[in-house]
Amino acid sequence: MSPPPENGSGTRRRWLGRAARAVIAAGSASALGACGESLRSQLRRNSPVAETDVKLLERLLDAERYAIAAYTAAAPLLPPSAARAAKQFLAQELAHAGGLIYLVGAAGAKAPDPRASYDLGKPRGARELLLLLERAERGQIAAYLTAIPRLAPGPVRTQAAAYFANDAQHLASVRLLLGEPPLPSALVTGRD
Repeated sequence: MSPPPENGSGTRRRWLGRAARAVIAAGSASALGACGESLRSQLRRNSPVAETDVKLLERLLDAERYAIAAYTAAAPLLPPSAARAAKQFLAQELAHAGGLIYLVGAAGAKAPDPRASYDLGKPRGARELLLLLERAERGQIAAYLTAIPRLAPGPVRTQAAAYFANDAQHLASVRLLLGEPPLPSALVTGRD
């Protein structure tokens, strides 16, 4: 893909949109590649989950549960097209949480129960609800970026990276729904 033209913001926006779609497609391919073999079969074939990974996995689970709470609260209040995306993302967040609970159990620990409630603020209107979802996704991305290099190499780290890639896709989509560029910078950091 050639660099963005220097003249005309409309052309630059088109280039950024194409670049975002390419990144999302690449992320989808890597996430699907990681899903080629089930997590359970990878863990049976390899060593069990390291005890040292449990606290990191629990932090990731908490970030996923916050996003689940945000999507659960926001989806029924969003316009139809945004609500469809939110429901799809909610299903994926639930799958991520289930996978993390399984990993904690595979380490011989019990995953903590969800919090009784999550502070979602008091968003008013579709834009504020989408901003809530954006914050939830950024929080997850930041949590995964902190955890992934600290996780033991192997299927646990691979699975966390797949969840990270999926959450980065969610963030790009939510930003598009907000009318923002899907990728505010060259790297996804969770702080953008």
